[in-house]
Amino acid sequence: MRRYRAFVSLVRLRHTSQVVGIVTALSVASHGFSVQSLYAVVSSFFLCIAVFLFDDANDHESDKIAHPQRVIPRMLVTVRQAYLVGTVFLFMGILLASILLFHQFSIYLISTAVAMMVIFLRIKPLPRAFLNAFLMWSLFPFAAYIDLKTVLFGLMVALPHVGGSIAKDFVHFQGDSLQKLDPPQVWSKYVASVSFFLAGFILWLPLPLGFVGWFYIPPTSVTYISCLILGFKVLKGHFEKVYVYGAIGMLSSLIAFLISAF
Repeated sequence: MRRYRAFVSLVRLRHTSQVVGIVTALSVASHGFSVQSLYAVVSSFFLCIAVFLFDDANDHESDKIAHPQRVIPRMLVTVRQAYLVGTVFLFMGILLASILLFHQFSIYLISTAVAMMVIFLRIKPLPRAFLNAFLMWSLFPFAAYIDLKTVLFGLMVALPHVGGSIAKDFVHFQGDSLQKLDPPQVWSKYVASVSFFLAGFILWLPLPLGFVGWFYIPPTSVTYISCLILGFKVLKGHFEKVYVYGAIGMLSSLIAFLISAF
């Protein structure tokens, strides 16, 4: 039971629930309650599990400094076990995705390749941040027919991940140095800050375009405030605050998205 709970903690339920929530809302809105929607949701869930298991296994040395409370540094789950279980879920996800439409399967394979690049290749911090953002944006054309609304909501979700990824690199730079990864450039904090401010601006575009109703306003206001706070915190070098306000922004943006999707 203890090891089972340890594996559950590796899944990062907060992030996984955002991915699954987005894919569920888009798939049901575009394809209805169908087997196709089910396969899209489950395959994205399996990919999330695989990515987080691989990521924690690959980062286990740096996590001994940055996140010693995580289960792999504490030896509750071994690196080998994480890789093994992650591989099983990855192939299960690919198998399910292969049943979907051709463009969905193609996007799934591209997203999988990008995720593996981010995890295992020594990509510089700024390009890695944009690749992470692409992974979030790709959920939208994967699960729904692409149009202006889909693009906008994709940007709303993707842009904060640019800032979050950069801020994370500043928080983890000591641990990442053990893996001989390049530290983030000092000026990249301005890119992170701009991405949060730009996301806050794009949040409101669906209203004048008539894509959403007034129910969209309350949760979006929370996300907007979170984006502003994150933008200013990053400018001041308070990168650790990204986790707190980022969690609030993710939850409220997911609620706003679910409201607009239906």
